[in-house]
Amino acid sequence: MHRLDFERARDFMYCNARLIERHLYSFHFETGSAASVLRALSGYRHDNGLYGFGLEPDKRTSAPQPVDQEIALQTLDAVQADKQHFLSICEGLPLLTNEDGALPFSCPTVGAAQHSPWWACENAQESSINPTGSIVAILLKSKVEHSWMVRAEEFCWRALDELSAISSHSILNALSFLSAHPNQALARTYLPKMRELVREATCFDPNANGYVFSPLIFAPDPRSVAAGFFSAAEIEPHLNYLLEQQQEDGGWPINWPPLSKGVGLEGRGLVTLRNLKILSAYGLLGEWQQTKTAQSAYPTV
Repeated sequence: MHRLDFERARDFMYCNARLIERHLYSFHFETGSAASVLRALSGYRHDNGLYGFGLEPDKRTSAPQPVDQEIALQTLDAVQADKQHFLSICEGLPLLTNEDGALPFSCPTVGAAQHSPWWACENAQESSINPTGSIVAILLKSKVEHSWMVRAEEFCWRALDELSAISSHSILNALSFLSAHPNQALARTYLPKMRELVREATCFDPNANGYVFSPLIFAPDPRSVAAGFFSAAEIEPHLNYLLEQQQEDGGWPINWPPLSKGVGLEGRGLVTLRNLKILSAYGLLGEWQQTKTAQSAYPTV
């Protein structure tokens, strides 16, 4: 199996990634503080509590989009932020919510600035479990209670019956929702169906090109629910390929067309951080994992 060059990955993050990913890298792998991550995240926050300004970088509108709230909540969850941060987003979510109580994939305000074609939205869209499921999952996991969650959760249960293997992102959202829901007895009844969908949506060829979902996207941690859907023999080639794909500059490539060179570099920062977390979860950071860096480029202040 190939070995990771962690120092080059570190250099890539500090030389190329956005400020928020640099602070998240420092938080996860060095001595960076949660407070530093939250300060970086605050730059994307609107006065109404919602996040925008290209937090998801493939659309450049300042207007809040549902996916921006998902990323903000993922960030808050990663650093175990106070509940008030989560509740602040909940207070603003009705501004993006459809009449059925759930969120669409994209909102027409995305058209105010350049965006990748998959975000295009000229008219109001129907609700989608992507990203409603992930957002509800994070709120449940964080023990947040808010009136917005009630109908959104009901929508997610209904949406589980409409999942198909052609929508990998929706499957990921469904997995997050089921993993986080407190009624695990009910959630487990969906696992046979989820296993079938996940395996149908998975690309098992590690050398495949294009926007494909490997087993590691569905199971980024060996403790995740979907990890049980794959054998070790199916996971290992993708871990080795992930190590092989580290570029000369230390980062990883993206597997989708970037909106611009600058946005492409922002995407590489996101993907590099994601891949380092996957390799860490599977115990493949090498000697560095045994002796975690004592210093950070962003000292705790």
